[in-house]
Amino acid sequence: MKILHVADLHLEGGYNRVGSEKNKLLKAEGLDYFSQVLGIAESEHASAVLLCGDLFDRLSVRVSFRKEITNQIAAHPDIKFFYCLGNHDHKLLFEDEKPDNLIIFSTDFEKYDLGEVVIGGSSVLKFSRRDFIDKIDFDKNRLNILMLHAYLSSTSYDDCLSFEVKELKNKCIDYLALGHIHTRSDGKIDERGVWVYSGNGGKYGFGNYPKGCVILTIENGKISWERRDFVSKRNFVDAYVDISACQDSKDIEAAIKNTLKNCSHNDLVRVFLKGEYDEDIYKNIQYLIEKLSDDYFYFDIRDDSKLRIDIERLKNETLSLKAELIKLVLDRQDLTDEEKEKCIKLGISALRGEEVEV
Repeated sequence: MKILHVADLHLEGGYNRVGSEKNKLLKAEGLDYFSQVLGIAESEHASAVLLCGDLFDRLSVRVSFRKEITNQIAAHPDIKFFYCLGNHDHKLLFEDEKPDNLIIFSTDFEKYDLGEVVIGGSSVLKFSRRDFIDKIDFDKNRLNILMLHAYLSSTSYDDCLSFEVKELKNKCIDYLALGHIHTRSDGKIDERGVWVYSGNGGKYGFGNYPKGCVILTIENGKISWERRDFVSKRNFVDAYVDISACQDSKDIEAAIKNTLKNCSHNDLVRVFLKGEYDEDIYKNIQYLIEKLSDDYFYFDIRDDSKLRIDIERLKNETLSLKAELIKLVLDRQDLTDEEKEKCIKLGISALRGEEVEV
């Protein structure tokens, strides 16, 4: 038997910074990740798909889009879809149009027998009590899977359930299918079971990790699992460019292009400028953004580079505001050498008309 575990598809999510028209395209393309889930389930002859929360990105979803999802689920009657709600989902989303093969967990613990394995779950959210753990009731002689959308943490959160792994010890859980955290991770519950975050299923945004799912194989009374990546038309790329050796804006542009040489025009790119630059270098960041934006679906630059300052040279200049600034700061007895250097660099950056952050 094969089962798919996926979470955090965040359908209808998009990415607002690209503008309304491009965002509509991203939302439409997001449906492709759900189609890939179905395609993998078909090719693996899966008996079930575990949707571990945040199938949608918002509580309100267009009727036409929701209908598209229900139609695709209904078109696979041989596959059971188990769905525990996430903090972005609404319990009434499928109230009037739920396909027969879509099973939505309530806030109580519920379980379903598939023969070779028992699927248990709960749509436990911030409005539910933590004592649901006491209600988990698996037969120790069966193979058991538990589905939840939650944090594994001792800290309490307002948006979602949280609990520690140790609270699930000796609950006869063989595989804990988790959603909510977009980072892929896994670990042991006890000698018997494991917990697995399938990771990002389709969420757009920088800092989100490769999209994919987990394929479970149930054979000879045991569960084995492996991760499977989705095919992504677009990637969110964070690129770090050191401009310490650059002499002018053309050098900075060349350094950016060299760093991004493997990126596609379909990608969404965010460049972080690092290193130090000489004070006689003119950086026109907005010009670079406008010039390079046509090469990518989305492009932005964050300037984290620092001004390189020769304090010894500048303090000896005559009739210079920079020299006066340096002398004033160096005469301060209440500042450490590190604080003096920081103050001087901030002051000179301000004199150059640059935006400074204290």
